[in-house]
Formats: sequence, C-alpha cells, structure tokens
Amino acid sequence: MCKFSRQLVLRLILCLAFDHIYGQVSERIVGGSAVTQKIYPYYVRLHYRGLFSCGGSLVRNNAVLTAAHCVSGRNVEELSVHADTINLGDTGVVRTIKYMLVPKKYDAYTLNYDVAVLILSSAIPSAPVIPLNKDAVPAGTSCLVIGHGRTKENGVLSRQLQEIYVPIMSREVCQHKYLGNYVVTQYMMCAWRLGKKDSCKGDSGGPMVCNGKQAGIVSWGLGCGRVQYPGVYTDISQVYGFIEYLLKKYA
Repeated sequence: MCKFSRQLVLRLILCLAFDHIYGQVSERIVGGSAVTQKIYPYYVRLHYRGLFSCGGSLVRNNAVLTAAHCVSGRNVEELSVHADTINLGDTGVVRTIKYMLVPKKYDAYTLNYDVAVLILSSAIPSAPVIPLNKDAVPAGTSCLVIGHGRTKENGVLSRQLQEIYVPIMSREVCQHKYLGNYVVTQYMMCAWRLGKKDSCKGDSGGPMVCNGKQAGIVSWGLGCGRVQYPGVYTDISQVYGFIEYLLKKYA
C-alpha cells in the first residue's frame, strides 16, 4: 500500500465505498445466457438481512466458498445461504451460518486475498460440491462463470441465473490494463471476452469453473464488459492452502 500515492489511495477508497451507488468498481453477467435447469447444483446465493447480496459455491455439504468483501464486517446472524435454486424468486434450501471465516490477509481497500469460507449451521444432505483447482490456469483457457449479477453495467440484477464462458488472461497483460488505476496482485486472476462477456455487479462471490474445477471467485473490475478492463477474480490456486486448512478444521 505504501507504493500508492495519497491521491490514488483516496480515489480507490472512494470508489469502493460508493460502489453500491454508482457501480464503478463493480462487485462484479454481461453477454450471458439464462440457466433454465439446475445443472450447477453447487451454486448458492448469499442473502443479508433477507436480501440477495452475492453468490457462492458449495465446497463441502456444510461449507460455502465466497468473496471476503461479500461478508466482511457483516453480522453473521443476519446472513443466510440459499441452495438448489436458479431463480431469485425461489427460496430453495436455506441454511444459516455457524462460522464466518475471513483471512487476516484480506485487504478491503485493494480487495487482495478476497476469499471467505462459511460453515453452515447444518449440512445440506447429498449436496453436490465443486472440487477446487490447485494449479494455475493457463491463459486462453475457457472458463464458466455463473451468477445473478447485472446483465449490463447500469442494469438490474438478473432474476434467472446466468452463465458465460470467458477466456483466462495472463496476469501480466491484466496488470498492464489496470496500470495507473488499480493493482492486480499475485492472488488475482483475470478473464473476459473483449468487452462482450464479463461478470458484473451482483456476481461477486460466485465461482469461476475451469475444466470442471473451481479456479476463481468473482471479485472486482472497473465497470462491466468494458473493452479496456477485464473482470478480476480471486485465484484459487494462490489461496488453496488457506481454504483447505479451514475446511479440515471446521467442516
């Protein structure tokens, strides 16, 4: 953080603080298609105070993986998880949260190490879980992203679950695209299809799945589907040790 100028740090803080109002630094589906059958049973919705807030994924029948910025600073007693649903109008299988586990490394200003594990109050019997990817995904790999996020930058949330496939971009190229605006760290990965397909506000915390394994968590981006700015995801391969430690200890 010491490498930022004071003006840049202030700009980042303000953008993050007013994201929900102006939709600039997006919590990050643009250019996707509707999911009409329950073919991604590991996908879950996070609700806060009864309202949809983020996506997540079942990594154990009693544990959900999501983004830290979706839950950090929130009252765990007011969070709930909705599974087995593809429409915001469906309640699905509901669970409250027993433990909300956010890493000390998480930085709310830069969104570095943007990962959290939620231990459910009770398991979801026979819940299909998504395996985690331990290795870095090569640039050019086409990966699936699903969520209820906005279908355009200033649009509204999608009631029906959406899906897109986007190619992974090398971290070096992504860092260059955000140079002078935001920092893409070693714990992040990028993907998008040249301003046509991207995650968007409301997709945060949801899974990016590459070759059948979850490789990323929807984290942030500048706008949605913009030609110059890719979507940024937490790189599972870089935070895998943290996730596995918590799952062994609590799940």
